[in-house]
Amino acid sequence: MQYRFQIILTTLLALAVSACSTSSQQPSGNASAQPNSNTSVGNSQVAIVAAAKAKTEARYAIKQDLGPKQHLDMSKAPDAIPKVEPHSRGGNKSQYQVWGKSYSVMASSVGYQERGLASWYGQKFHGHLTSNGETYDMYAMSAAHKSLPLPTFARITNLANNKMVIVRVNDRGPFHGDRVIDLSYAAASKLDYRKTGVAEVLVEAIDASQWSPALEQSIRKQRNSNSFSASQSKAIVPVKSAAKTAAVSVKPVAQVRSSSQNEIRQQYKRVSGYYVQVAAVSNIGSALLLRNTLVQELKRANVFVEQASDRPDLFRILIGPITDAGSATLLMQQLATLGRGQGLMIKP
Repeated sequence: MQYRFQIILTTLLALAVSACSTSSQQPSGNASAQPNSNTSVGNSQVAIVAAAKAKTEARYAIKQDLGPKQHLDMSKAPDAIPKVEPHSRGGNKSQYQVWGKSYSVMASSVGYQERGLASWYGQKFHGHLTSNGETYDMYAMSAAHKSLPLPTFARITNLANNKMVIVRVNDRGPFHGDRVIDLSYAAASKLDYRKTGVAEVLVEAIDASQWSPALEQSIRKQRNSNSFSASQSKAIVPVKSAAKTAAVSVKPVAQVRSSSQNEIRQQYKRVSGYYVQVAAVSNIGSALLLRNTLVQELKRANVFVEQASDRPDLFRILIGPITDAGSATLLMQQLATLGRGQGLMIKP
């Protein structure tokens, strides 16, 4: 009896130990078990933060930017192909600050032209995130700009040798010196200024909705045949960024109406038809100067300056009305021949 009692007691103790062991391995809803779960989650979060911090600290391990260890021939690298894309969620904040300086992002790139110095960036940033959340690839045709919306497709012309590339702007910069754009290693190599580090370029934003390979080929063929040069590009009136526009003092329209030839038209009075916009500027004098120059170059009387209805400090140089889209396209090709950019077709 005593032996059987010992066996029963031993069995009960074994079952109790087994039950305790099993319950300790199961999720528990009581308060005493909760801290263990929180501790596990907390440790995981700490590990993630630590890993992110370590990655950030080692992000730009290279102090001086450079190209790949062995230079690759990028002369045949394909250009970016313009296509209609929505503005990215990242990198398009209307205003942002870098090193204590404020910058403004343009609402649209349509008609944008700028002449200035271009630099390039390579291995230091290769594989890291761009401002719009993509991964920078120094072998791709991409670029960084301070104010163009992301992404923007742009034609870049090296004014020293007339070489051209099309890049996709997906990053912000450059934020030092007097440079207007930073190109990828591939783009700089194709424009043949990789060794010099900087080059004087013409930046022309491309309206992807109107771009085509045939139009691009036509523009390049005409420019090459006419030896498009830095002296011709100086006549191009750049479209100022939103950051610069605010600093421009605009004279009242009445002060510049010296004759009917220089009359500024109002946007709401525009008659229906096709138009080609050559540029949009914030300075009346520059607008009138370009208008008069185009009248002489194109031998056309229907070139005029129009004041925007929604922005009294914006003046468009327009040609029109034009009867049909085909005639407007031919006019855009003629403008490209003159080094005025491809222009923008405005449909009725």
